[in-house]
Amino acid sequence: MKSIYISFKELTCIRGESNLISIIKFFIFFAIIGIAVEFFRLQSFQSTLQTRIEIIAQDSLELSINDEYRREGISLIDPIKAEEHLYELLTTDFNLDNNLKPKDRSLLQAPLIIEGLTIEEGSYSNSGASFYNVQLPSIEIKGYTHQKIILIPFLDEALRYIEIPFNVYIENTRYN
Repeated sequence: MKSIYISFKELTCIRGESNLISIIKFFIFFAIIGIAVEFFRLQSFQSTLQTRIEIIAQDSLELSINDEYRREGISLIDPIKAEEHLYELLTTDFNLDNNLKPKDRSLLQAPLIIEGLTIEEGSYSNSGASFYNVQLPSIEIKGYTHQKIILIPFLDEALRYIEIPFNVYIENTRYN
């Protein structure tokens, strides 16, 4: 009858290191790799989110510029139109509903929360026959969304979402 006890000699390698310690090192190594991959995935998502919101803010500024001033080389916007365009572009680009909650096939996994939105229409002055902007039209938008952590499955469901912030400030600068 074979013994079911494992002797210390069977657990050791030639170098004297135990197989159990090697297995533990193996799992720790892959856990660190998983955390690093997850960190870079979330960093990439935050960068993509920030860039897309910057593009949306710039597009909403451009779409809301008053054309009668554009001919003079002045940037003035209608703030109400700019806000309408901003929300319209956010819902179409990120595939969100009117409450900024994601629909099917959305980039986002949680609602887009806008904490602050400031739209400045701009102002101008003239010097003789030429006009120039004193204050440029701008949009500042701050907020966040949540993204689910994928590669760390042992976390509680409440802890598996991380807040991804964004802070965008765009001015519409015109050059003659």
